[in-house]
Amino acid sequence: MDDKGALYVQTLMQLLLNQAQQIPQKRAFLYRTKDGTLGYYTYHKLLLCVQRLGSALLERGLEGRHIAIMGKNSVTWAISYLAVSCGVGVVVPIEREMQEDSLVNILHYAGIRAVFADKATLQKLFALRKKLPKKMMIFSLEETTQEGEETCFDLMREGEALLNAGYDAYINRLIDPNEMAFLLFTSGTTGNAKGVMLSHRNLCADIMSVAGRMRLTQSDSTLCLLPLHHTYQAISMLIILYVGGSVSFCESLRAMAKDLPFYQPTVITMVPLMLEKIHKKILAQLSTQTGLKRSLTSGKMSFLIQRFEWKDLRKYAYSAVHEVFGGRLRMIMVGAAPLNPDVAKDFASFGYPVIIGYGLTECSPIIMCNDPEHAQPDGVGKPLDTVQVIIENSDESGAGEICVKGPMVMLGYYKNKKATQQVLQNGWLRTGDLGYCDENGNYHISGRSKNVIVTRGGKNIYPEEIEYYLNRDPLVLESLIFGDNDASQESVAATVVPDEAAIKEQLHKDKLTNEDIQQAVNDSVRRINRRLPAYKAIRRVFIRKSALDKTSMQKVRRTKREDAEESKPPVKPVVCSAPIRGYCWLGPWKGL
Repeated sequence: MDDKGALYVQTLMQLLLNQAQQIPQKRAFLYRTKDGTLGYYTYHKLLLCVQRLGSALLERGLEGRHIAIMGKNSVTWAISYLAVSCGVGVVVPIEREMQEDSLVNILHYAGIRAVFADKATLQKLFALRKKLPKKMMIFSLEETTQEGEETCFDLMREGEALLNAGYDAYINRLIDPNEMAFLLFTSGTTGNAKGVMLSHRNLCADIMSVAGRMRLTQSDSTLCLLPLHHTYQAISMLIILYVGGSVSFCESLRAMAKDLPFYQPTVITMVPLMLEKIHKKILAQLSTQTGLKRSLTSGKMSFLIQRFEWKDLRKYAYSAVHEVFGGRLRMIMVGAAPLNPDVAKDFASFGYPVIIGYGLTECSPIIMCNDPEHAQPDGVGKPLDTVQVIIENSDESGAGEICVKGPMVMLGYYKNKKATQQVLQNGWLRTGDLGYCDENGNYHISGRSKNVIVTRGGKNIYPEEIEYYLNRDPLVLESLIFGDNDASQESVAATVVPDEAAIKEQLHKDKLTNEDIQQAVNDSVRRINRRLPAYKAIRRVFIRKSALDKTSMQKVRRTKREDAEESKPPVKPVVCSAPIRGYCWLGPWKGL
């Protein structure tokens, strides 16, 4: 324990040992059994499974080796992750839907000696058999196999026999908290993926800091909706284990609707796109309410419920919303991308504060987040207690590159000394993100430094700001802003995915022509341009019919005009003589 009474750990194994000793019969992992009932692993059983699997892997000669995990969210995914990192070697979580060429490259580059995989991934691996690293062991995360390979359950039974026979190499293995134990490949939204090296000390520092900020307790539980290979979801799982809560697993987003009421989580972690889609469905559902509930969820009554925190009345008015989330949800954690502040405000009115955070894989991954009791919809809160932050090379608005220092900052990039030296300087990590700190000490993110458009007049334009406005237009599904190098000078261009259903409704048409879509998009852009200074106005528009390419965490890959056609006629910027003050995607925009 530290001086505040909180558990102090330097490794995940210390975390598991403590919980197995202090709360052995508390439910750690929850899962749906084959007959549809609720099954669970206690903290005592979880520790035994980790020790059994780890013992079997050590006996197979995998000490110090790099072992990959690929598969849908599951109890066995989590047990494998813990077993490898807590005494075997380095765990390498890999996206299960990765393209074949990228997968083969990473398996070789990372020196993978064994891989745990689910059914779908096993099929992919066996199809690539000739391209895989030689002597790489393959284990199934499920009870069934594809070609007779051993399963994690086989290994746990083998490990149990070893432990019963007195084998103690795993349980007595000393873990250096400062050595690499986790190798994570970034999604590569703006470039090639890099291997981020993290230690137990990195993750434990983040776990303890976030748990304190979020005021989580043993009564909390979470449902893992996002893929566990991403550090953002993995750290959320580990934080709940740290406080002695319960963790359940959603295999896919398609299962979310049935899993939320089944597991009834109190805390969930989401990305903005997920929350915004749910938000639209909720608003549509609320619009169908009648009588007293309709009166309570609109206008002044809705404001009064929120203003005076009439919890019982709120629960009645928004009962349909609470049922969707299982009835016990008390907060939603959001990160990895910008969130529309209006969405956060609406969820607060439903009774669910949205805790917006900021971070990156290189920081294990959370650097700063809001306080649940003072959650703000337009910023990312204050740095965690153990994090130092400075803003470098700020412009006239106060926005500059965010640089951080703290125990959660990565060891470096795997086999990439040059890239490491570019971002790690004297202990400070250059995040590549731009932001500013307001008068209350809360931070706001402006965008990525690599994405900034610099005009010939020296003006900085942040694409994320303009995307925020454009994406709020009812006729736009999503957009991507980029610098147009084809013009005589650097100017703003946009790729727009139109909402054809909304356009049909506006035009009262069952079928749209290309001209209809172009005109609607151009009108939307003109509306946005009226809110912007002349130098920020969108001057060229490219229309794309399909959704923008995204990572598994639903972050848009900045591919500019791929599969898009230029809108005709070219958009003429329409600007107002006196720019109005607006809001960027995570806070008041100081340049307007």
